[in-house]
Amino acid sequence: MRLIIFAAAEAFGVSVEDLRARRRRAFPVRAAACLLARELTGKTYPQLGRILGGRDHTTIMNAVERAEQMLATDPDFAVSYAAAKRAVETIATSKLADALRDDEPATIAARICEHPSQAARISTWEILLMAARLVMLEELAADAFKLLNGLDLMVDQPNQAASLRAHLNTRIDTVAEQLASLGYANQAEGATNA
Repeated sequence: MRLIIFAAAEAFGVSVEDLRARRRRAFPVRAAACLLARELTGKTYPQLGRILGGRDHTTIMNAVERAEQMLATDPDFAVSYAAAKRAVETIATSKLADALRDDEPATIAARICEHPSQAARISTWEILLMAARLVMLEELAADAFKLLNGLDLMVDQPNQAASLRAHLNTRIDTVAEQLASLGYANQAEGATNA
């Protein structure tokens, strides 16, 4: 992601800070970064929203749609977008990609735990990745708790089981999607609607 953000900012002639800011004038470059990220990474809309300044997933979806429209209608946007994409694809195959690689948040946290004295060397980017992961885990925990409460209700009130089942199936789908977005796709695939 870091590589995509830097490449988009450079290709569109704005700073990374402007790309992450909530200013309207930075929207085209932010939209380009969103589209690049969707095309080149496996990150979900919620993950991208957190990484790109704590934005809602619908904001990211809208940005991707707008970027696709601008690609078709704005030649300057298309040229800058193509330059950013080429830069990402070129750098991704070079040794420079290792320096710009995004570590997994769990790997970063483990590094801090192993060497607490080195915590000051953790970059703002790494802190942002860990914070986004923590928020996702908290949301997952809240949904899992609600799911468990619903299952308890089914056991305690069997006469209302039918009405609770649809709600619980939705909750199961939500938890499965969250697990998949955190990289637990295999475990989430086992969750099916009964």
